[in-house]
Amino acid sequence: MLKWMMKDPDFLVRKAEPSDLASVLFLLQQAGRWLQTKNTTQWDYYVTDLQENTEEVSDSIDRENTYIVESDNGECVASITLEMAPTGWDRSIWGNDAKKDDAVYLHRIVVNRKFAGKEVGSELIKWAVERAKEKGKKRIRFDCLASNVGLNRYYQKWYRRVGIADIYGQHSKYEMEL
Repeated sequence: MLKWMMKDPDFLVRKAEPSDLASVLFLLQQAGRWLQTKNTTQWDYYVTDLQENTEEVSDSIDRENTYIVESDNGECVASITLEMAPTGWDRSIWGNDAKKDDAVYLHRIVVNRKFAGKEVGSELIKWAVERAKEKGKKRIRFDCLASNVGLNRYYQKWYRRVGIADIYGQHSKYEMEL
């Protein structure tokens, strides 16, 4: 577990348990609805077809790769998934690069809208960097829809876009050397 101070409350990061599935799905649906207002289809499948997309989230929790951020009163603030080995999705996005065993694959960074603007997402990425280093990894990889202008603009302030994958639409690929 990790505890860190934010602007107001203390937040605790812990591994998600199967009983947290509903909380993680709530955050993903909430984010999907918000993203729809920003004219992007990023995560719209959590809004339009949650049942079909629950298994991947549940599987990540079962593999102990998904984490929950909680406030002191137990409220679910955010979630993040760190896959220590590439998933099928990662292999399709990263191709031969995914064959190397030196990367962590970051998925589903999602923050409760109630906590938007409090730098929870950027703190989670810093936390992920420390976890990856602890595991002896040399890089973190993640992706998002290339058409999600706002998220790409945000990521490109700090991270290097290393390409675009043409699969299920275009996906921007980001890689952070550790």
